[in-house]
Amino acid sequence: MKEKYLFIPPKPQFTNKVIDKKQLKKLMSWAFSNYGTGRSSYMADRLKELGFYYATKAGISLSVEDLKVPPTKRDLLNKTNEEIKFTEQKYQRGEITTVERFQKVIDTWNTASESLKDEVIKYFKETDPLNPVYMMAFSGARGNISQVRQLVGMRGLMADPQGQIIDLPIKSNFREGLTTTEYIISSYGARKGLVDTALRTADSGYLTRRLVDVAQDIIIREIDCGTNRGILLKNMMDKNKVLISLEQRLLGRVLFETIYSPETANVIAHINQDLDSDTALEIVDAGIKSVIVRSPLACDSSRSVCQFCYGWNLAHGSLVDLGEAIGIIAAQSIGEPGTQLTMRTFHTGGVFTGEVAEQLRAPFDGVLRLPKSVRTRLIRTRHGEEALLVEEGIQLDLYNYQAVRSKLEVKQGSILFLSDNEQFKTNQVIAEMGARGNAITERVTKDLSTEIAGEVYFSDLSAEEKIDRQGNVMSTTAQGGLVWILAGDVYTIPSSSTVVLQEGDFVKKNDVLAITEVHSDYGGVVRLPMESELSMDEIQIVTSSVLLNNATIKPTSPEINSDLPYCLSLNNEDVFLLQCSPGNKLSNSQIIAELMDSNYTTQTGGIIRYSDLTFFESEEVKGSYPTVKSGSILWIPEETHEINKDIALLNVSEGIVVSAGTELMKDTYINSAGYVFITQENGIVRDVTIKPGYLIPLKESDTDYFSKEGKLIFAGEEIHSGIYAEETVFVELLTELSSKSILVRPVIEYKIGEEYKELNQTCISDIDQSISLKLVKRLPFKDGEKIQSIKGVDLLKTYIILETESTFSHLSADIEFIPISNTEYCQLRLIVLENLSISQDPFGESNKDITITDLSVRDGDKITAGTTVAQTQLLSRSNGQIKTISATNNTSRKLLICNSTHEKTIQLGGLTPQVAAGDLVRAGDQIAENIIASNSGQVVHLGKDNIVIRAAYPYLISAGAILQVNNKDLLQRGDILAILVFERSKTGDIVQGLPRIEEILEARKPKEACKLAQRPGIIHVSYDNEDHNNIKIIESNDLITEYLINPVQKIIVSNGETISLSAPITDGAPNPHEMLAIFFTFYKSIVTLYDAAKFSLQKVQLYLVNEVQNVYQSQNVDISDKHIEVIVRQMTSKVRVEDGGDTTLLPGELVELQQIDNINEAMTLTKGMPATYSPVLLGITKASLNTDSFISAASFQETTRVLTEAAIEGKADWLRGLKENVIIGRLIPAGTGFNAYLDSSRSINVEKQTDLPYNYYLNTESNEPSKDLEDFILDDNIARNYKLLDNKGQNFAKIKEDFTT
Repeated sequence: MKEKYLFIPPKPQFTNKVIDKKQLKKLMSWAFSNYGTGRSSYMADRLKELGFYYATKAGISLSVEDLKVPPTKRDLLNKTNEEIKFTEQKYQRGEITTVERFQKVIDTWNTASESLKDEVIKYFKETDPLNPVYMMAFSGARGNISQVRQLVGMRGLMADPQGQIIDLPIKSNFREGLTTTEYIISSYGARKGLVDTALRTADSGYLTRRLVDVAQDIIIREIDCGTNRGILLKNMMDKNKVLISLEQRLLGRVLFETIYSPETANVIAHINQDLDSDTALEIVDAGIKSVIVRSPLACDSSRSVCQFCYGWNLAHGSLVDLGEAIGIIAAQSIGEPGTQLTMRTFHTGGVFTGEVAEQLRAPFDGVLRLPKSVRTRLIRTRHGEEALLVEEGIQLDLYNYQAVRSKLEVKQGSILFLSDNEQFKTNQVIAEMGARGNAITERVTKDLSTEIAGEVYFSDLSAEEKIDRQGNVMSTTAQGGLVWILAGDVYTIPSSSTVVLQEGDFVKKNDVLAITEVHSDYGGVVRLPMESELSMDEIQIVTSSVLLNNATIKPTSPEINSDLPYCLSLNNEDVFLLQCSPGNKLSNSQIIAELMDSNYTTQTGGIIRYSDLTFFESEEVKGSYPTVKSGSILWIPEETHEINKDIALLNVSEGIVVSAGTELMKDTYINSAGYVFITQENGIVRDVTIKPGYLIPLKESDTDYFSKEGKLIFAGEEIHSGIYAEETVFVELLTELSSKSILVRPVIEYKIGEEYKELNQTCISDIDQSISLKLVKRLPFKDGEKIQSIKGVDLLKTYIILETESTFSHLSADIEFIPISNTEYCQLRLIVLENLSISQDPFGESNKDITITDLSVRDGDKITAGTTVAQTQLLSRSNGQIKTISATNNTSRKLLICNSTHEKTIQLGGLTPQVAAGDLVRAGDQIAENIIASNSGQVVHLGKDNIVIRAAYPYLISAGAILQVNNKDLLQRGDILAILVFERSKTGDIVQGLPRIEEILEARKPKEACKLAQRPGIIHVSYDNEDHNNIKIIESNDLITEYLINPVQKIIVSNGETISLSAPITDGAPNPHEMLAIFFTFYKSIVTLYDAAKFSLQKVQLYLVNEVQNVYQSQNVDISDKHIEVIVRQMTSKVRVEDGGDTTLLPGELVELQQIDNINEAMTLTKGMPATYSPVLLGITKASLNTDSFISAASFQETTRVLTEAAIEGKADWLRGLKENVIIGRLIPAGTGFNAYLDSSRSINVEKQTDLPYNYYLNTESNEPSKDLEDFILDDNIARNYKLLDNKGQNFAKIKEDFTT
C-alpha cells in the first residue's frame, strides 16, 4: 500500500489530441501507477460519464450511406488486373512456372488489398473524419480495420478448408455486394469459421487446464532465495521491428545488479530494487541496451519462487505477497488470450492476410552501382524473376542523373533485383529484405495439367530416371526446362479396336478412324430387348434352352401350407412346389421343384433302415444322399418329446405303458401308445421316448443273444423260445426295467418303384453344351439314422433337377416363365444366355458425340460362334492429316490428327525470316522485321512469302519436378504433365495461432525441423554435389564440422558468416530437444555437470519464452514475460539419470536438478561415486504427470495408471502443493497458497529444504520413522517452524505444547 500523504494537486495540463483506445489504456495506467486504486476508479467513472454524455448527444447511428467506398478503388483494381494480365502472358510464354504464377497472383492481390486498406483510412480521414464507421473502428469502440476493409474496401483473398489460398480474389466488398462466384468462395471462410468455433475453443480450454495443472503448486514461499544467476533482458525483435521494448520488459522486475549511468557513472538503480516505469524509462534513456534481472527461471527456491525473482504483482504494482499462487495466475494469463487469438482468426471469416515483404524502393530516377567485392549468388525468386541473393551486408551506391550519390544499406540474405550499372525509376523495387528463416514453410506439390491436347516435345529439358526399392521408375528434372505441347486432335483408341488408317493418311470430317466389334463366343438365337434398338446397351444370345411342355405354373393355393409362391402341375396330376423364381440362375444338379407326395410321410419319428435299395452310382451331389432306383425302406416308429425340465414335472414314469392322448406333462400330450423311456441328466429330463410294441420276458442266460441296439427279424423267423414273427419286427434288449426283457417293435415297409413320371420337354442345344430336366428320387436320411420327432417326416423326396453337359465349367441357366396364351398360367423354360455388352463410349466420354454404333443382327437370328453382332465406329471431327499413331501402353493407343485450325499462316511480304523450319517461337518473339508472333508455336513450313506455324503451348518445369510424361507422348486436354515440388509459407492462423503455442508448450518435435549448428564457427558452403549441399563450420581452433544438407532444405546461412552454437543452418522450426542436447554437450566439456545442465536449460528456457511471446505479439496480445517463465520453469526442472553411481537412483529416472545436485554433494563427502545425468525438456502434460504429488497427477489425467504406479512403488505424498491440499480438504485462506496462517509473533526460519534427507539416497542404514509421531500430521509450516531435537519424545512434547496453548 502507498503511504498516506498530503495531496497537493499539480497545476492542470491541457492536451489537445484525439484519444483512442490505446491512449485511454495509457491514461488509466498512469493514474493507477501514480494515484492508486481509489482515484483511478473515480477518474474511470468520470471518463465513462463523459463518454455516455457525448455519445447520447451525438446519437451515432449507422446507415448504408456511411459505408463509403474510396473512388480510387476502380483505378487500383484496373492497375492490379493489368499486372495480373502481364503475369499471365509471362506464364503463357513459358517464362514462369504455374507455381510462380500462382505466388505472383497471390502477392499482387495481397498488395492491392493492403493498398486499398490504406486508401480507405486516407479517404475517411480526409473527407469524413466524423464518419460513424471510422469513429467506431479507430476509437476501439467496435470493429477493427480488417472488418472495415471488408465493408468498404475488398474482401480480398480467401483460404480454402485445407489452408490453401484460392487465387481468385473477392474484389467486391459487402457495401457493393458479392457476385455468385464470390459468394461461393466467401462461403469457404464462413464454414471454416464455424468449424473453428467448435474445435479450437475446446482446444483452448484444454490448454488452460493443462497450464493450471503444471503450475498450480508454484507459490511465493520466501523473500529472497539468494541466487547468483539472472537473465539478460533487451528489446524483443522480429526482423527490424521491436515487438516488446526493453522499457516494457523491465517494468515490475527486480534488478540482479546495480546499474550505473554510462555517462556520469551515477547509480540509476540498486541491486534487488524493483523497477517502476520511471526507473525503467531512465535506464533506457541512459542508452543501456540490456539489463540483467532476477527471474523465476533463475530462482533457487525449491518447488517455489521467491519474491525478488518474481518481482511485482502486476495487479497492484508492488512486490508480490508471500503465499501468492503465481502458478495459477501465470496459467490464466497465458490461457485466456489463447482463447482470444483463437477467436480472432475466424472473426475475419477465413480472409487471408499475408505479410507484405519489406521492400527497398528507389527514392529517385538514376543508376545503381555495386561494390566490387560484393558476394552474391544468382537465384530465382518465388515470382520467377532472376535476382541476386546478397551473401553479406553491403551498401549500394545510387546515383541520380546529376551524379549525386546516395547510400542504401542492404542486409545479408536480401534479394537484389537490379544488377551493376542498371537504371531504375522512382519507387521501383531495388531489393527485398530477407525473412532470415522466421517464416515457417512446408513442402507441397502441385499438379501441372495441359490446357490443350497434342504431342509432348521436350525442348531443353533433360529427365533423370530413378528406381526406388520397389522397382518403380520415376522421372525427375535435375534442371528446369520447357515442355511444349504441339497442338492437335488426340483420339484414344482401346487395344481391342482396329485402326483403319495409317500415319500420313489424309482424312475428311466424319471419316471412320477406328472400329470396335462385338463378337458372340458361343452362337445361338439372338434376343433383343423390347426398347428401341438405338438405345441398346446389351444383346442376349440364347445358346441352349429347354421348355417343359406337359406342365403348367400356377400360384400356390392356400390349402398347400408353403411359403413358396408358385407350384408346377405335371400332366394336371402331380403338384410340384417350385424352389426358384424368374431371374434365378441354376447350375448342374440344382433343384428346380419338389413333388408334394404324402406316400412316404411317417406319423412320428423313428429309425430308418435300407432294404434291397439300388442307387445311381455316378451321381454325387453335395449335401444330399444318392439317388434311388428301387427297393424298400423299413421304418421303426417311435415318438420323442424334448423336455429339458425337472423330472418332478412329469406325469409318467420309466417303463410304464401309455395310450394315445395321455398327458405327458402340463399341456403336452402323447400321440401314440407304447412304453415310456426317459433320458435324464442330474435330475433334468432331456427327452421322453414312446416306443410301440410288446414285451417278452427273458432269463438270465438269454441276454447275450440280444443287444441294446436291436436287430430286424423278418416274417417267419424265430424271435425267442418258440415265438415266431408273423411280419417283420424290430427287437431290442431292455435293461432299464425291473426284469430282463426284450421289446418287439412293429416295422413299416415303404416300397420304392422304378417307374418315373414322364417329362415332355423341348431342348435347343449347341454341340458344346446342352441342358435338360430330370426327375430324381432322393433319400434325406442315412441307413440306421434315428430321427427324433413328434411329427412325421418325409422318407423319400422326388425332385425335378437341372442336368447340364458342357465343355465349359460353371455353366448356369436362367429361369423363365413363359405365359400360355388365353390363360393365366405359364410354362417353365430354362435358358443359357450369353450377354454381350454394347458399350456406348468405347472410345471415351469425350468422343461420345463422334461415335456411331450399328447392330449386325436382328431379333430371332440364329448365329454361329464368332459372328459379329455389333460394330462401333469412331469418326473424325474435322479434315486433317494423321501425324502419329502411338501405343502408349497395353490397354490403349493414341492417334494425333493435325488440321488447319492448328496452323496459322503469316505473310512475310518479302521480308527475310529470322526463324528456321522446326524452330519453336513464343508469343511476342520477332519472326521477321516488324513481324511479331501473336501466339506460341512451331515453324512447320518456311515458304518464300509466308511462314506456317503450328500452335503450341510452352510449360516451364522447375528443377526437382516429377515428370508424368515422356517426349513424343500424346496427351488429352487436362492430362497431368508433371508434379511440381515447391515450398510455401503456412497461413497465419496455422502458424501463429493456438497450434503453435501448443507445439511449443508440449515440447513437440517439429515436422520439418531445421538443421542446427553443433559447434560455433565460420560457415563455408559448397554446392558441388547434386544430391547434397555441403556445409562446413570451421571453429577458432581449426576444428571442422561437416553437414550434408538435402537439396530439398533451404540454406539460410551464407559463406563467411559467423554462426553461434545451436543457430539454425536451414529453414524451419528448431527442435528444442536437439537444442538442449547441443548446448549440454558443449558446456559439459568446459564446466561442471551441474553448471552445464543449468546453462543449457537456461538457453532453451529463453528460446521457449521468446517463441511464445512471438506468437502472442503477432496477434497483438501483450503478456508479461514472468508468466511464461513460470510455466517454462516447470518444463525444465528435471534431469534424467544416466548412471546412478553409488546412489540409489536408477538409470532413466527423472529427478529434480536441485535434488540430484544435493545428493551428489553428499556422495562427495562420503567419497562415493556421484550420479551422472542429462537435462530433459518435458511438455506441460508430461511435467504434470511427473510431479512429486501423485494425488495432483491423478486428478489431472490417467487416474488409474497414476494411482496404480503410486501403490506399487509405495509413494508418499508430502502434500506440499496447492492442488493436493485442496483435494485432501485442508483449509487454504483465499488469495494465498499457504495452508495455514503463520503466527506473526513466531520467528519464521525461511531455509531452503530438500525433498528428503540426503542419507535417504545413500547406501547406509535407513531412517526408522518416529513411533512417537506416527499419529501426528506433519505439514510444511510445522516442519519449518520447529527445529527438530535429537530426543524424539521432546519433539512431540514441544509441538503438542504449542498447539494446546
